[in-house]
Amino acid sequence: MNKHTYRAQKVNTINWLQVKEHVAGEALVLAIDVAKVQQYALLTNQDHTKSWMLQWSHLEQTPYLIEQIKALEVSIAVVMESTSTYGDSLRYQCRQAGFAIYQANAKKVHDSREIFDGVPSLHDAKSAWLIAKLHKDGITKLWCEPTLEERRMNAPRLEYDLHQGQHLRNQNRLEAYLSRHWPEVLTLMPLDSVTLEQLIKHYGSPQNIAAESKQAVLDMRAWGKCGLSAEKITAVIASAINTLGEPCIEAERQFLMALASELEHSRLQKQTAKYALEALVDNDEALREMGRVVGKVTTAVLVSLHLDPRRFATPKSYQKALGVNLTEKSSGQINGRLRMSKRGSSVARKFLYMAALRLLVNDPLVSKWYKAKKDERAKLKTVIALMRKLPLALWHIARGERFDASKLLKVAI
Repeated sequence: MNKHTYRAQKVNTINWLQVKEHVAGEALVLAIDVAKVQQYALLTNQDHTKSWMLQWSHLEQTPYLIEQIKALEVSIAVVMESTSTYGDSLRYQCRQAGFAIYQANAKKVHDSREIFDGVPSLHDAKSAWLIAKLHKDGITKLWCEPTLEERRMNAPRLEYDLHQGQHLRNQNRLEAYLSRHWPEVLTLMPLDSVTLEQLIKHYGSPQNIAAESKQAVLDMRAWGKCGLSAEKITAVIASAINTLGEPCIEAERQFLMALASELEHSRLQKQTAKYALEALVDNDEALREMGRVVGKVTTAVLVSLHLDPRRFATPKSYQKALGVNLTEKSSGQINGRLRMSKRGSSVARKFLYMAALRLLVNDPLVSKWYKAKKDERAKLKTVIALMRKLPLALWHIARGERFDASKLLKVAI
């Protein structure tokens, strides 16, 4: 292969009538290297004997390019990398034009950069050529668009992640500033306490709480209700009066009040998004049983990430899609340790791990299995073992079976 293979032409300089004569009715492949603005693609026939490297501006020239390709009056397969959302609008336009869409794995494109030309470089035009080569070798798959149900779950899932992340970051900020101005309260109330949040929102500093201690006591009773004891309220007020922290100036007090207000906002918005996710799960009979086992939010997250168990042919294929299948790296007489592949969505694995922890607490049979199997030196390994088994159970649950831990785990009666 020589360097001219990667030389691109702008789409408005190509003689498309001449291209139509050359292809003579042959099926074509349009392999696109997705970018934000400037796109590169290789238009080629099935055996790569006729090829044109194209370059165009997505926002200005995509409609023109699609019009010219449609005018060739041949079957077109568009192949694109699965790169975030940058290619979504281009893929939508190609689908609207009636082209078949295929997905090329971005890691496979990256890993093949030196295989075909012996040069370990990777640039836009070369990436387009590699995508076409992978498609020719059958290492691509039809692009499966998310269903309407998946899109409905994905939006509130993204909103939930957004507010949860913001809430955790603000909690960390609050902890840092309370350590400076009111360290004692961190030993009396958890950071996720709504009463603490409201105290900071309304008073701002321990000095103001001490100055208005009678009203602060009444407010804490109202916010904490029966969950906050009189002794705890007394201890909090006493810590505000006798704190070792550095006194807040007015600007710092205003900042703490603003921080607490943001905490409240993200907490309430996160809760709203969570309720929306739970409602979507409740409306589907198969998903309701999954929600009972791993939680409604986890179920909604899996579906929104294109990981609905009903889409997979076997339990093992579902386990592999979640990246919790075992892989081995061995050479000669060296046998490598078995490890999780961790391919696919890390978000899905995070929620699956949290679901496994909840099962250990809530299911007596699972808890018994854990206590019998756990190694005190490596307790996490047993949790991971349960996490790896959950996809196998979810595959059957999504097909109407009830969850039975005795079928999933070997437990001595």
